[in-house]
Amino acid sequence: MAGRLSFTVGFLIVASVGLLHGACAASSYTVGDDLGWTVPPNSSYYEEWASQKTFQIGDSIVFNSTTGNHTATEVDTREEYDYCTKTGSIVKVPQRVGASYKRNFDANGTLYFLCSEGTDCEQGQKMIVKVGDGIAPSFAAPSLAGFAAPSFAAPSLAAAAAASALFFSTLAIYFLN
Repeated sequence: MAGRLSFTVGFLIVASVGLLHGACAASSYTVGDDLGWTVPPNSSYYEEWASQKTFQIGDSIVFNSTTGNHTATEVDTREEYDYCTKTGSIVKVPQRVGASYKRNFDANGTLYFLCSEGTDCEQGQKMIVKVGDGIAPSFAAPSLAGFAAPSFAAPSLAAAAAASALFFSTLAIYFLN
């Protein structure tokens, strides 16, 4: 009986760790998949590519330049994006084999990327990425000096998975005894 209980508890712990790992895993996406970051075959290529993905905090996108000189320019507004404004955080995407630029997502929001080389943006080398719900977090008013406002975080998926695993482990142990 004790051997069976030990096996069951061990199995449940391993299963819980697996659930937690899956719940916390971040994804990395290569922009444009096999095409990479280049002048696309049609002007909506990257918008369609990005709209088919679900980006979350912790995920990242990787810009690989497969041909030509390209930048990954992040502009601040939809207007700058629409008019292919070529100012912003400009990062030259390296052309060496295996070289790339990686952008990590650390907050919800809508991000605007374009290539600032020549007329690449006007030809469709631009995309909108929505992270989470696409709405940037609002900043709380500063608290009084020396007094920190209490903060309450919503339970994460990982916490929910851990609570579920603990609950079902307890049930299994109870019913197996």
